[in-house]
Amino acid sequence: MPKKDAKPTLHIGQRLLAAYDSMPRGERRLADLLLEDVGILHVSTAGELAERAGVSKATAARLFRRLGYSGYKAAQREIREGGTPFSAPADTFGTNGIPHPGAYLEAEVKNLVRTFELLRADEISHAVQLLRYAEKPWVVGFGGDYPLAHFARAMLIKLRPDIRMIPIVGFPIPEEFASISSGDTVLAFAITRRSQALRNILGSAARAGAKVILITDRPGVGDKSVSTIILRVQSSGLTLFDSMTAAVSMMTYLCARLAAGIGEPAVSRLRMIEEIHAEWGEDEGIMDN
Repeated sequence: MPKKDAKPTLHIGQRLLAAYDSMPRGERRLADLLLEDVGILHVSTAGELAERAGVSKATAARLFRRLGYSGYKAAQREIREGGTPFSAPADTFGTNGIPHPGAYLEAEVKNLVRTFELLRADEISHAVQLLRYAEKPWVVGFGGDYPLAHFARAMLIKLRPDIRMIPIVGFPIPEEFASISSGDTVLAFAITRRSQALRNILGSAARAGAKVILITDRPGVGDKSVSTIILRVQSSGLTLFDSMTAAVSMMTYLCARLAAGIGEPAVSRLRMIEEIHAEWGEDEGIMDN
């Protein structure tokens, strides 16, 4: 009988995420490349892959053994047999450097598929429980992540009360964050550039005993030590900007699961919100002037 590789039920992306924190720096560089576009395994040799990641062939070989494969060929065979999509073709872009609409849509769909393909059921269930039973849920996002955090709070406040938000314009962060406690849960976004303020909050939350759900496109050094759960999303895009499609979709799914878990209290709160809208004479969320 042919030799079988270890962990046959795990997709290579899941193996990469499971082993990521224990990888040395060189292997992480190659892992980051594969997590961005695992489809490159279709057409690349082991040497080409190593060169693209800026690592040695020996480092590439060690990574695939760490993932439970007998070698590079075994991983490549799994990808080819699994039908993982190729990278975008050369004619993706027009003469002005802007991606064609169809290519842009394909890239966004690919980000969604990869994000949810790598999402572990136990991690999303754990995240839902943390948000459901937190004394105070906190939502944190700076810079380009602020719109995501604002969207997350807008969803969560429909399901349960007292959703804290950082930053709040006009309020110093330490004064607001002084209310953190061990029974709280912090939902933090780290997809765009990370700020020192975010690092400070994650560190302080962990020291206070609060639970941390970190949504990021690329785990950084030290993330595991301050995070209870790390949910990874794909954000690579064909334009100058990060793609937020997968992050928004994951947040919507997380809140849908939370609403189902809370049950009738969430339905009652939504009903009350609609009654207030009606009482105040609002039409589809737009208040009459």
